[in-house]
Amino acid sequence: MAGKKFLVTRSQNQAAALVALLAEQGGEAICVPTIDIVAPESWRPLDLEIRNLEDVDILILTSANAVNAFFERFLENEQYFGLLKAVTVVAVGPKTAQAMAPYALSADIVPQDHSAEGIVAELLALGVAGKKILYPRAELARPYLVDHLRAAGADVSAPIAYRTVAPRENTEKIRRLLKNQELDAICFSSSSTFDNLLAMLGDELKLLLGKTELFSIGPQTSRTIREHGFKVDLEPPAWTLDALVAAMVEHYRN
Repeated sequence: MAGKKFLVTRSQNQAAALVALLAEQGGEAICVPTIDIVAPESWRPLDLEIRNLEDVDILILTSANAVNAFFERFLENEQYFGLLKAVTVVAVGPKTAQAMAPYALSADIVPQDHSAEGIVAELLALGVAGKKILYPRAELARPYLVDHLRAAGADVSAPIAYRTVAPRENTEKIRRLLKNQELDAICFSSSSTFDNLLAMLGDELKLLLGKTELFSIGPQTSRTIREHGFKVDLEPPAWTLDALVAAMVEHYRN
C-alpha cells in the first residue's frame, strides 16, 4: 500500500490503532474525524443503574466508548468492583474486551459474530428469561439488541452512555482533500462515521468522491453506506481493524 493515502474518520482518541496498522503496510493515514464522542445530556439514568448494580445479571458492552463511559461513572459513583464478579460480562468483540483490561475486568462472553446479532444469539442460547441486563449504549444504537432480549423475557435497561456528533469544523478539510483527489480511499469504522460525513457534505459527497473508494469495517456499516446509494468497495470477512487492513493489502495486491 506504499504511496496510498487513506482518510481515517474515527474519533481523534481512537484513530491511533488504525493509523499504526496502515503505516506498517506503507500506507499514509490522514486523520480528519467525522465523529466526536460526547457525554449524554444527562448521566442520571446510567448512574442510577450503576448504583443498583447488585441487581444486574448481565452487562453488555458494545464498544470501547461504552467501556470507558461505564467505568467513568462507576468510579464517579464510588461503586464496589467486587459486585462485577457476580455479573456476566459480554463484549461485542476483542477490541471491546481489550478496553476492559485497564479496569481489571475480563469478558465472560465474546461472540464470534462481533455484532448485536451475535450477542443476542449467544445470550438466547444461554437463556435470558427473568434476567436483569444492563446495556450502556450509544444514543443512536440500533434497537435490535434491546428488542430481541426483551422479547425473550429479559429485563433490559439501556441508558445512554455516550453520543456521537459530527465535528463540523472538519468539513472544509475533507472537502479540500476530495476536491484535490488526494485520497485513495475513506475508511469507515461505524455507521456513524459515514452518516456524519454525509451530513457534513450532503449531496456534494457523490460529486466529490471521484475515484476515491469507500472501505467499511463490517456489514452494518456497509448496509448504511449502501442505503444512501453509495458503493462499498471493500468489507473484510471479520469485523476488526486488523482484518480491515489485511483486506486492504489484498485489495491493492490484486
